[in-house]
Amino acid sequence: AAGMMAAGTAASLGAHVTLLEPNGKLGKKLFITGKGRCNVTNNCAGDEVLKNVPTNPRFLYGALAGFSPADAMAFFEEHGCQLKTERGNRVFPESDQAGSVIDALRQFLKETGVEIRWERALEIETADGAVTGVRTQTGRLPADRVILATGGCSYPATGSTG
Repeated sequence: AAGMMAAGTAASLGAHVTLLEPNGKLGKKLFITGKGRCNVTNNCAGDEVLKNVPTNPRFLYGALAGFSPADAMAFFEEHGCQLKTERGNRVFPESDQAGSVIDALRQFLKETGVEIRWERALEIETADGAVTGVRTQTGRLPADRVILATGGCSYPATGSTG
């Protein structure tokens, strides 16, 4: 999800963005989160979220200041994923299907013109300390900036290499 959000946001700010996805499916890990329902966020203020982070909550302060739980909820609703709040202020898609969250992210990528290529990045290429491109399975993709979103280490069967 982080890679899709980053790609769509960069494109919405005017960048030409190509998203490389080796799994043949966007958001593969999202399909299994929340027992297939995908807990999107918590319906509470950012400072309330931080109170529930057991270690180093200050680490998240900047992220929550820039994109709060309310912002996340608005984003998904604006992109066609209706949400509901359940016990413990947990927010899920009304459909109870993680696919609704993935559909909203796909819609965001489409709206912002992100090109999706179904291949793996093999190496970030640099020259004189600057990024020049990405070597992929099928060749070279010129780029002056790269966002590397590998996913976390959990559930490696989903393709995450974090």
